[in-house]
Amino acid sequence: MAHDPRGHMIAERLALRHPLAELAGWDDRVRLMVRPRRYEHVLRVAELACRIACANGLDEARAYAAGILHDIARDLPDAELLRLAPPECDIDSAHPLALHGRAARTLLERWGYRDRVVLEAVEDHTTGPRGGNPVAACVYIADVSEPGRGVNADIRELALCDLNAALNRAVVSKVTYLQGRGIQVHPRTLLAYHALTCPALRVAPESSPAR
Repeated sequence: MAHDPRGHMIAERLALRHPLAELAGWDDRVRLMVRPRRYEHVLRVAELACRIACANGLDEARAYAAGILHDIARDLPDAELLRLAPPECDIDSAHPLALHGRAARTLLERWGYRDRVVLEAVEDHTTGPRGGNPVAACVYIADVSEPGRGVNADIRELALCDLNAALNRAVVSKVTYLQGRGIQVHPRTLLAYHALTCPALRVAPESSPAR
């Protein structure tokens, strides 16, 4: 597959404006770690996270960097995910894929990545931001609503004008969906839920669950 130059062009533009993005070489590493379709998803998440951050007056360089890095561990075998991110609860043990955010952070730290804002956004993209990191909110929303998924367009559009409301909708949608089907909610997702600015917000019936 021919390498899509979009990621490098945006990354180079942002790196010039914000050296903390530290993207030199990371895009290529991600591309080698994930399947081609996953890499296309990664680019869409990075671009959307950057747009959301820009629209809300936030750090677009960090949002783009976290978007590029968020799924670096997504295609690793279960055994490797469990090794990199030892389970914290029964959900982690039964469904190691839930660990790929924490596993990604572990990998990045071992490989020398040091931006804590970006690392936290990468770690929390699977279970939801636990509060105090708007970059993590941008990436979480971008991951569940990027156009390639074909769902949650309402959350995507809302995020471009009201990040907190979009995060509320995304997290509450996930919790409501899981609880309505008798599925245990990850403890970290419950932390994200309780950290919401407006946890009473409910999703419109036509919205798809943010998964």
